[in-house]
Amino acid sequence: MPWCASLIAAFNRQVGRVNHNRRLPTTHPSVATGQGVAAKAPKATSRPIVIFDPRAGHGPGIGGSKKDSQIGMALDAGHPVYFLIFFTRPERSQTLADVRNAQIRFIDKVRELHPEAPRPAIIGNCQGGWAAALVGAERPDLVGPMVFNGSPLSYWGGVEGTNPMRYTGGLLGGVWINSLMSDLGNGYFDGANLVANFEHLNPANFLWSKSYNLYAHVDTEEKRFLDFERWWGGFFLMTDKEIHQIVDGLFVGNKLERVEFELEAGRRVDLKNNDNPVVVFASFGDNITPPQQAFNWIVKTYGTVEEIKRRGQVIVFISHSTIGHLRIFVSAKIARKEL
Repeated sequence: MPWCASLIAAFNRQVGRVNHNRRLPTTHPSVATGQGVAAKAPKATSRPIVIFDPRAGHGPGIGGSKKDSQIGMALDAGHPVYFLIFFTRPERSQTLADVRNAQIRFIDKVRELHPEAPRPAIIGNCQGGWAAALVGAERPDLVGPMVFNGSPLSYWGGVEGTNPMRYTGGLLGGVWINSLMSDLGNGYFDGANLVANFEHLNPANFLWSKSYNLYAHVDTEEKRFLDFERWWGGFFLMTDKEIHQIVDGLFVGNKLERVEFELEAGRRVDLKNNDNPVVVFASFGDNITPPQQAFNWIVKTYGTVEEIKRRGQVIVFISHSTIGHLRIFVSAKIARKEL
């Protein structure tokens, strides 16, 4: 697969320039005085961290866009960190199975670079969470602890009358509209359509509050506004095969938690195959991935607490009462607080 070979080749070219001892600058007083994460971390802390960036329509890189970010905090704690992203324009024949297999090869390369370290911890943000879960189910021997941040795995979950994206999906009629948009894009689906869905969840903010806040604080808001909008407005494409399988198999079909989802013909994905510790983080203030979509797969997949215990599976779930979707994995204020 030439596209996969290109991904690994590009990765190899970059490896020589990676400084695993790098520390991102920070002005937080606990770090300046030696009381931060790095000071508290044991010297043996060397587990690689691999962050799966979401392929959800916007540009890549949100997990490392600030000094106090997932990348910054992990580097500060002494971990080698790898941020797994894809080109904005996929190969024409690319499928979800190809993506998963490329991610597996990427992690395999990380392990090769750190043979003495524990298996890499995988952090999946939003759509990157279910992508990481697919990797964990296929190759549990390759990964270590897994973290799913605001990641939908139980796609029909939600509260009646509360979560608008579920109703939007139903009103628009399911899979056909994605096929139509892909046909209009000559075999590519424009991720701007997904970003538009997010914006339409809160028209008041999209049409009024966002701009009002910018001009009401024009002397101080410029950098934050531009940094976010450059990322939020960055384009990202998928192939028609990818978006069709995502919508039909996951969001409409809800096949993952029922062990009916197939990336490859005749091979069903079973989340129970992953016997590594799993941490699930969600927020009741998240209107994109409500907590029910982030948590319900645990009950649907395992059935009972006794079954989880029988398998020796460790699952930790953490909920927040108010923060929105993006703040789950990009909030500098939360990161500094946790120091």
